[in-house]
Amino acid sequence: MKTHIFKSSLKRSALVTAGLIMSTPVAFAATTWVGTADYTAAPTASGLDEDVVGPFDTYDFGLGVSLIKFTQSSATTGSITGWYQSAVVGHSLDFVTALSPNLNSTGIGSGYELTAISRFTGTYNISGSTNTFQITGGSVGLYFDTTPDYNFASDSGFEEAWAPILFGNIAGGEGSVKVSGANTGSGFEELSLNFSGAFGGYDHNVYSPDTIGGGDAIFTIKTKGVSLLSGVNSVLGESKVGGELFAADGNLQLTAVPVPAAAWLFGTGLVGFFGASLRKKIAA
Repeated sequence: MKTHIFKSSLKRSALVTAGLIMSTPVAFAATTWVGTADYTAAPTASGLDEDVVGPFDTYDFGLGVSLIKFTQSSATTGSITGWYQSAVVGHSLDFVTALSPNLNSTGIGSGYELTAISRFTGTYNISGSTNTFQITGGSVGLYFDTTPDYNFASDSGFEEAWAPILFGNIAGGEGSVKVSGANTGSGFEELSLNFSGAFGGYDHNVYSPDTIGGGDAIFTIKTKGVSLLSGVNSVLGESKVGGELFAADGNLQLTAVPVPAAAWLFGTGLVGFFGASLRKKIAA
């Protein structure tokens, strides 16, 4: 009987903790989102050759194209405006591939495609052969299309007429590119993305659980010697004239809506308090 009372009280204290977590407005660090994507419920889906993928936490992107235009403020500093487009080539969970057999990553043929686009702004600084940069803002979008048709050379099929299934803003980012020769150059870029708030969201029919908050992305960058760049004249409708083309691939790990730190600490303390009190009563 005493054991039953003890367990019931612990359940009540856990519910109190959950209530505090739901009501406390102070946010803390987000955790990785793990869930499923039901592409049969996406806009224009036929229901015949899409997948329900999951569990997964990361989108893997194939080699994409970025166009960057520079505005100098001094000999070594200035601002940047950029455009990027690519396509998803896979899903993964803890670096293990999550099956998506009908995902088309070529832009031609059957199945469905997932394309990603971004417009961004930032600043840069040149030191010798290394260009470091900060991304200060921008937007991102992930589109589903039941008819694979993206094409870098024609600059088409990436940003669809219908709403993206995942969209948001760039909270910040940084990276660097080092040019090491006439035909070689490489670097990296890290981005923090926000998919919540007034400028973010996702298709709730596609993603489950309903807790996506943002994402952390990392890309490798190649500046020269990439055949993909040779046939590209514009990116997202922006002409390459006056800018530079880069090739980049990487991944996006989704994060969940953060749980308030104060609530966790306070709630954990309450569980300990209730547990200790009950033990004293039972012992008495």
